[in-house]
Amino acid sequence: MSLSREAYHALESIVGPENISEEPATLDGYCFIWANEVHFGDKFSARPPAVVMPGSTAEVQGIVKVCNRFNIKYRAHASGWEVPAISAKEPFIPIDLRRMNRILEIDKNNKFAVVEPYVSVQFLFTETIKQGLRPASVGCGPSASIIASSTSHFGCGTSSISTDYAGRTPLGLEWVLPDGEILRVGSLGTGSGWFSGDGPGPGLRGIMRGLAGTNGGLGVITRTAVKLTPWYGPASIKARGKPNAYDCDVPDNFIVHQLIFQSREHMNNFFISLVEEGVAHGFQRSGVAVALMLVTESNDEFFGMIKDSPPDMAELYKFAASILVDAASPGELRYREKLIDTLLDKYEVMSFPMDDKMRGALFYNLVTGQGTQRAFRLSGSFLSASSAQESWDAMGNTSRLCAEEIWAKYEAEGKIAVAGEAPWGAALGDWSGHVESIVVYDQLDPESVQAARDIIAEVDDRLPKWSLGMGSFEGCLSPGEIAQKKAAPYCLDFMGYEKKVKKLFDPNLVSESTWYVTPDK
Repeated sequence: MSLSREAYHALESIVGPENISEEPATLDGYCFIWANEVHFGDKFSARPPAVVMPGSTAEVQGIVKVCNRFNIKYRAHASGWEVPAISAKEPFIPIDLRRMNRILEIDKNNKFAVVEPYVSVQFLFTETIKQGLRPASVGCGPSASIIASSTSHFGCGTSSISTDYAGRTPLGLEWVLPDGEILRVGSLGTGSGWFSGDGPGPGLRGIMRGLAGTNGGLGVITRTAVKLTPWYGPASIKARGKPNAYDCDVPDNFIVHQLIFQSREHMNNFFISLVEEGVAHGFQRSGVAVALMLVTESNDEFFGMIKDSPPDMAELYKFAASILVDAASPGELRYREKLIDTLLDKYEVMSFPMDDKMRGALFYNLVTGQGTQRAFRLSGSFLSASSAQESWDAMGNTSRLCAEEIWAKYEAEGKIAVAGEAPWGAALGDWSGHVESIVVYDQLDPESVQAARDIIAEVDDRLPKWSLGMGSFEGCLSPGEIAQKKAAPYCLDFMGYEKKVKKLFDPNLVSESTWYVTPDK
């Protein structure tokens, strides 16, 4: 696919010749992302006809209007971390938002920050802790876009128990609709500032992102105000070590534990009590192996440590979690520490022994998410399967049933390198949670790739029948609406309503929606 000269020059006139390219070497840089071979049968996605890099909302609007005029599909992305960012079967124009990288405002009194799309979670964290505030972290790591995680694609992480799910943190926002019109949502639309994401009239945040996000399939969010939460640590954190095995000193007003539970029931009850007491900065379900990954500098070193561990360690530490507790004062910290100790005793929880390096590494991971890349990428590639958000008990059932009835047979056949019963899960700001079962496969082995594909299909088929939601990130990791079609009979035809929204907001169907919905012809 190539652009007509008229279309190319129209885009060039908006962003300037230095911010548009159709050079093959440049375009090929937008063709690779992990897991593409599972979804589309090839390691590389289709080469785009061109790539554009706008520097402002006005330029984004101009690009979108040109795409409507020439019937060119487009999709915007920021950090581009995951398949919904740049991956598709058919070519489209990537709108690369890396030039829009500014923190526009930090309102300390009203606890929000106004950001552009390429502001990462870590950049905002670094700047806001200087003023005693912090944003919601996300499980995919510190390089992720704060706007993407709050407006366009999920957004849970270790801090969700205290900051809330990132999808609930957007306030006023600026949205270039699929047809090129600009919509300012919430108080911003009345000229009253960024403080509210709703009003006057019906709230639009449900249409803008819903639970899982539209993944670029419904226009472009160019500026957003996100909620901030108090930070009780120092104004800066000095890390030690090499990427990606950082550690640091744990501040005096923080407590960090790696917890081992006797059973799923003990873990669930502890979590529910923890939410009721409201004392945790961060909480995530993660095995002891995750803590070991954080202090090893290579996969070889990690596997050597695992090899020397007791054979039954994985089963012994099957139900494990990390917890971070903070406080505004020494007195409050003593109270919270006593409360946590009471809960540990009540639910017979063991605190895994850690030295200062491991404790510092776990703390650094819980506040920044920096260990995610290593924890996820032990092999050639991975997929998050059976991922969903529901009550914490339902998430436990999701991981158990998938491990027992789906993962086991593929592991026994040697087709997947690693699979486990929900090695990662995050508690949200209520009694619900987000859980991901990570399937690691060999991207160079056709049988292993096919096994990963089959696993997703089985999860998508079974979870709705088990009344446990949808499998592949509520459908957004199953292109072509596979999971959504399977779940529609059980979920009040929500997909039919999404298609109506898509058609209304995008009459020319140019906002590329592989990872959202496409109206029936």
